[in-house]
Formats: sequence, structure tokens, C-alpha cells
Amino acid sequence: MDCFLRALKTFNKLLIALFLLAGVTHFAYSAQTQNDNLTSQEPSQIQQKQLSIIAQNFSSNYSTIAKSLSLSSLSNDYRINNISLDDWRRLKPESELIISLGTSPLEELLKSEYQGQVLAALITSQEWKELVNKYPPSNSISAIFYDPDPQRQIVLGKLLLPLSKSVGVMYSMAQPYFLEGYQSALKATNLSLQTVQIQQASQVARRFPALSQESDFIIAQPDPVIYNSQSLPRVLLSSYRQRKVIIGYSVGVVNAGAVATTYTTSEMLVVDLKESASKLLTQKSSPFVRHSAHYDIKYNPEVARSLGLDMISKENLQSEIDKLNITVNDSTSLERQ
Repeated sequence: MDCFLRALKTFNKLLIALFLLAGVTHFAYSAQTQNDNLTSQEPSQIQQKQLSIIAQNFSSNYSTIAKSLSLSSLSNDYRINNISLDDWRRLKPESELIISLGTSPLEELLKSEYQGQVLAALITSQEWKELVNKYPPSNSISAIFYDPDPQRQIVLGKLLLPLSKSVGVMYSMAQPYFLEGYQSALKATNLSLQTVQIQQASQVARRFPALSQESDFIIAQPDPVIYNSQSLPRVLLSSYRQRKVIIGYSVGVVNAGAVATTYTTSEMLVVDLKESASKLLTQKSSPFVRHSAHYDIKYNPEVARSLGLDMISKENLQSEIDKLNITVNDSTSLERQ
């Protein structure tokens, strides 16, 4: 009987040992499997470098553009970090490229003499010139402007009025640099520039008729000192009475009575930013400063018809603007040689 009990105890110990051994083996296999999985994931995670999108705050248009870029093909190769300007000042995360949205982040980057790659957006050409005159930029900063390209606006007016000889522009002390953008296009289209400087908004209605008489068409600039909710309706009414073409600065101004404008939508800007960022990151492009490469034309056929203009399709306008812009750019290149 004692022999039987001893044998039973020995069997039980052996059985327990087998169970324990099986458990340890299973645990070791599971741990090894998890390690293998982690090891297989680590290279892709290590390869994903960071791209930062900075804004003062992510509201309205800033949020829409940041989200669109975060969901774009850029996220396949880069970890995209949307960060407020205050958090960037505090954390300063390492980034292969910073996309700054608006003037405040760009000003901070310029003031801090940041040396990494930057692509600035949602700024006007006027805002860019004001900032870089205060804080000279490094050679690694690029910019895409969202205001209408002055060259395209001039070419658009010339196409609508092929016999035109002069173009009129009103500007204020708050916009000291905008005339620079017109020079090469004026030369290429054989147009002279008539200007009126405005000190305050109350002068607009009084001085516009004289400028209109001296010019074949008018280009309106996005300057709130000149064109606001009080002055813009008077300017448009005055131009209609004088049968004068106005090239507007937004779709809203064209809807209100201007004849046409070139413009860039948020969706077009996102495409431009994605393409430009990809080229900068892969060193397929050098830093640049320009208006958006993607644009459309808003054309008001009713106003054009009432002013006796020949009707031109949007497609023809866009094609001719592209051709004439090539001429403008070619002439600019020759001047630099």
C-alpha cells in the first residue's frame, strides 16, 4: 500500500511538472512572438520622420487645411504633427519640414532665425514683404501667397480689353510693396500704370472717378483701407456708370459687380502645399517664393455683356493667361542674365 501511495505521489509530481513546463514553453513562445511583432514594426516607426503644421490656432480655414494635409499622401512617409504656435515655442519638436499657416507663425520663425525647412502659407505677398524686410529670411524658407497674382490680374484685364493702354490702381500707405508685383507684367503687356495713393477711406469715392478716366481698366487690391463694406459699393457703382472694367480681388467682389478675377480655393492650396512639401522633402525642388500654382477664374458674363465686352470663355482666358505668363517670366529671366 505504501509503495502504491509513493508511486501515486511521484506520478502527481511528474504531472504537475509537465503542466508547468508546458505553461513556461507557451509563455516563452508568446513572448517571442510579441518581440518578433515589435521588431517588425520598429523599422517603419523609426523611418517615419516628423512634419509639423503650425498655426496661431486651428480654427476655421486653418483647421480645414491642416486636416486635409494630415490625411494626404504625406502621412504615408511622415508623422504629421498639428501644433499651436504657443506649444511650438515651448516644445520646438524636431521636424523635417514646418508648414506655417498665417502671419504669426511665420513671424516667430523669422524672428527666432529658425534654420530648418519652412513652407509658409495663408499669407499675402504684401505680408511676406513686410515680414522679410523686418526679419531677413534664411535660404530654407519657401512661401505660397493666397492673394491674386498681380501678373495674372493684369493679363486678365488685357485679354478682356485687347486695345487697352493703361491700368489704374489705388493703394494706401498700409500697402507699400504691392506695386513691385506689377512691373514685369506691365512691360510684357505694353500697359502703363496709373496710380492714386489713398490716405484714408473717405478719399476713395472722391478720387476714384479721376483714376477711372485716366485708365482703361482698374485692378482692385485686397486693401481694407480702400475697399471695405462702405467704399466698395460706391466704387462698383461709379465704375458701372463710367462703363469701366474692374478686375476684382475675390469671388465675392466679382459677384458684387466686378468683371472677373483670378483666385485660389482652399482645396487648390492644399494640393499645392502637398506637392510643394513633397518636392522640398525629397530635394526635388529648391526653396521658392510665389503665388499658388493652382488657380481658377471667376468671370461675370452679365456685367461684361452690359459693358459691351466680347464674351470670352473661362477656358480660353485661362489658356491665354498661362501663355502670357510664360512671356512675362521669360522676359524677367532675360533681365536677370
